[in-house]
Amino acid sequence: MQVNFFATLRSAAGSKTVNVNIAAPTTALAVLEMVTREKPQLASEIWQAPGELKDLIHVFINGREARYLPQGLETLLETRDTLDVFPPVGGGSPSGR
Repeated sequence: MQVNFFATLRSAAGSKTVNVNIAAPTTALAVLEMVTREKPQLASEIWQAPGELKDLIHVFINGREARYLPQGLETLLETRDTLDVFPPVGGGSPSGR
């Protein structure tokens, strides 16, 4: 399956997309753990503690944000599914306009 990294996470992952061979079904959490075991620099960017994402990291499963899915990161994935991982988003003007 494909795990896509965006913005600053791309450099930590070493590429935009990481292909992961999974034995389906596997949870989204397990897939992220597999990727970050292979890429320790990425692990420090997304994990607060083992198995706990940093607050502002956003994970989308097939285009839907994991935190709003009934099973969250425990959602089961198949090989055709896609994970998208985004770092904290910043920007905008200080005045809020």
